[in-house]
Amino acid sequence: MIESGSHIQGIDPAAFGLLPHGAMRWEKPEASLEGLIGDYFIFDSEGPDSIGSVEWMLPNWPVLRFVLAENPMTIEGPDWRWSPLPEAGFYGPTSRVLKHKSDGGVTVGVSLTPAGVARLFDIDVSDYRDRMVPLPDLLPEGCAELVTELRTSARGLEVKSIFDRFFLERMQRPHRAEPQIVALNRLLLDENVQTVGEIARTLDLPVHSLARLARKRFGFPPKTLLTRIRFLKSLVALKLADTDHDYSLIGETYSDTSHFLRDSERFLGMTARRFLKLDTPFLDAVLRARQLILGTATPALGPTIYQKAVTED
Repeated sequence: MIESGSHIQGIDPAAFGLLPHGAMRWEKPEASLEGLIGDYFIFDSEGPDSIGSVEWMLPNWPVLRFVLAENPMTIEGPDWRWSPLPEAGFYGPTSRVLKHKSDGGVTVGVSLTPAGVARLFDIDVSDYRDRMVPLPDLLPEGCAELVTELRTSARGLEVKSIFDRFFLERMQRPHRAEPQIVALNRLLLDENVQTVGEIARTLDLPVHSLARLARKRFGFPPKTLLTRIRFLKSLVALKLADTDHDYSLIGETYSDTSHFLRDSERFLGMTARRFLKLDTPFLDAVLRARQLILGTATPALGPTIYQKAVTED
C-alpha cells in the first residue's frame, strides 16, 4: 500500500483520519500549472475490509481518473451506472453526488479547472456534464504511454513528477477564452457575488453571452454554478465539523435554512441530514486531507490561487 501524505513538508497523515486499510496522497502541481490543475491524488486500499466498500463523491469539476486496481470499480449516479470503470477516463463536471463502489486497489487522478480543460481539450464541456468517456477518446496521443508509466512507477512517490512532466508538455499555450474563464471562476468563488446579473456586469457581458460561456467552459448555466458552490461551502463546513444539525454553520449567502435544505435535495438526491448521517469515512478523510494540504476541501471550491486573487482585489 502507498504511504499516505504529500511532497509538501510538515503534513501529518494521522490528521486525515483514515481507516487502517486505506491510504491517500494529495499533491500540488508544478507552480506554472496552478490555476489549470487543482491537484493530483492517489487513493489505495487493501485487505478484507476494502472488499465491497461504498463511498461518495461530491459534485465537482472535471477529473482524469486512472484505475490501476486489478478488481473492477463502479460509479453510480441518479439514473446511470459506469461499470467497470475504464483504465483511463475523463469524468465531466457533475451536478449530483456520486456513489463509488470497489474492492480495493489503487486509483490516481488529476483534478482539472475549467481553464485547464480548455487548454488540454478545447471541448464544449456541457457535452460531458454528468458523463464519463474513456480518456483516449479525447487524448489519443500519449494516453497509453501515460498509463504504462503510472503502472510501472513507485506511484505514491513518483505520480507528481510523472503528471507534471506530462501536462507541462501539453498545457503551455493559453486558450483564447482563458481570460474570461479565469475571471468567471474567480467571481463564482467570491462570496460577495450572489447573482448572475452581478457577474454579467463585472465581466461586461450580456446575460446570454455569459450563459453561453458558462455552459461551454464550465458545463452548466451560471445560476447552477453559483448555487452549487454556495451549497458545497455549507455542506463541507458541516462535514468538517462532524455535525448533522448545527445549521449555524451554513454560509451567510443562504437567507434561511429552507433554501439549503432545498438545494440538498437537488445536489445530494436526499436531505442534508440523511446524507450527513451516512457512514462516509473515506469522504471525510478526503475533505480533511485536501483542506490541510491544498487549502480547500474539494476542487469545486478552488483553485486556491483564484480565491487569493479575490481576497487581494
